[in-house]
Amino acid sequence: MINLHRKRFKLIVGVAANLSLASVLMVRTQAQKVQFASYTPPADTLSSCGDALADALQQDSVQRPCWANIRPVDHANPIKLAEGGVIGGNRTFGGEEGGLGPAFTFALAATAGTNFATGTNGQAYGGLGALSGLVARRRWQFMLEDGGGVGDFQLNSVDGANRVYLNRAAVRGQGELSARWSWQASAANTYGNDTFRTFAPLDYTTVGNVEAPVPDTVAFGLHSGNMTHEQEDGSLRYESSRHTNWDISAAHTLQYFSDDGVTVQTVGGRAAYVHSVSRNIAFGVYGNGAHQTGTLDCSLGGAGLQGVLQWGDHGSVNVSGGISSASAACGKSPQFLGDAALYVPLKPHTDFYMTASRALSAGIVEQTALLNTFGAGVKYAFTRSSSIRLTGAALYGLDPRTNHSYQGNFSELAVGYRLGPWFYQEIAVRHFEVHGGPALALPASAQISDHQSLVAVAFWWSPNRRQPTLFSRH
Repeated sequence: MINLHRKRFKLIVGVAANLSLASVLMVRTQAQKVQFASYTPPADTLSSCGDALADALQQDSVQRPCWANIRPVDHANPIKLAEGGVIGGNRTFGGEEGGLGPAFTFALAATAGTNFATGTNGQAYGGLGALSGLVARRRWQFMLEDGGGVGDFQLNSVDGANRVYLNRAAVRGQGELSARWSWQASAANTYGNDTFRTFAPLDYTTVGNVEAPVPDTVAFGLHSGNMTHEQEDGSLRYESSRHTNWDISAAHTLQYFSDDGVTVQTVGGRAAYVHSVSRNIAFGVYGNGAHQTGTLDCSLGGAGLQGVLQWGDHGSVNVSGGISSASAACGKSPQFLGDAALYVPLKPHTDFYMTASRALSAGIVEQTALLNTFGAGVKYAFTRSSSIRLTGAALYGLDPRTNHSYQGNFSELAVGYRLGPWFYQEIAVRHFEVHGGPALALPASAQISDHQSLVAVAFWWSPNRRQPTLFSRH
């Protein structure tokens, strides 16, 4: 009997040990799956967003979304695949506990810089401020962000100082209508002096897991006086299965330059079908139409294909393109329009991206109807609190009335580092250049020749966040 009890005891202990080991392995497996969303770095760690404003606000792509995630989505509508080949979309809300937030944060900064374009080393001084907020529940989520500043520009000894200001705001909402229907809407507004845009934190868009300057960046500072940029969009998604989506969306943009009296508006719509054939590959078809008014009235309508390939740790390439019929003001017909985005995490601390597009100019360079843009960049993190970013962008377009070309480029080298839980500093060297048009200015096609090189320094302060910071990947 004693031996029998011993055997039973050993059997129970062995089963308990195996169950315990299985539980540990299961927990480890689940932890590995959600590691990108549960890692808690120290308070002096840079955010996962990759841009100065998000670093200053101590944002991240999970708990307090980056600026590039709040601002209106690009017209390319890139496809994202989740685990198991499920098409990613609007279903990232507050979770089963009833939601996150409300969560709000703000930051203040002093900024200074030197602009070498005037030949007299024009000086700039100013202050910046930014705030962000997030409220999320199980079936909906709202995000907002606002950033602005004022400054004095001492362009030269003759003109004296000029008081300038700039404000940029964005709001985004998304939610579920039912188990298969979801919605998303966003709006952004930028108002202020166009020259101040060259010194202020740049506007960004998402490429993979990093942020890249928007195509408009090349033309920052091109106009004197104030400018207004507005962008609104909305979309509906129907999930016919876990691997198939139907999307319909509409968007509106406005560019207004007060001193030049130029207003360009663009409206468009798009319908798309997307299907994932595996955990790493998806494809789709779409039809779209758009109309641009202003300096040139251009209408487009057509269809095309889109697809995505993902590999490794979040590496991806998104491509979409098609043929559109075009009105006479657009130039020749038909026209090819498309977008491409490549994101490659080269190493655990290095990210690389490339983008390209051909689309309506939307007033970025108002003399053109269609605009080709290209961008590339790399970001390297020295430590968890310091990084360096090298970014480049270019654009090219034609005036269909005169066939004169316009081209420009932008480059930036920026170094950022966090000083403890309250302070963040960034030093950026930037160059802007746009030129083109006829040798002699004609009424139908303006001459452009503008270049600026500057150094901008921003020193940010933000209150210490008590809740842990979540990272999108590490």
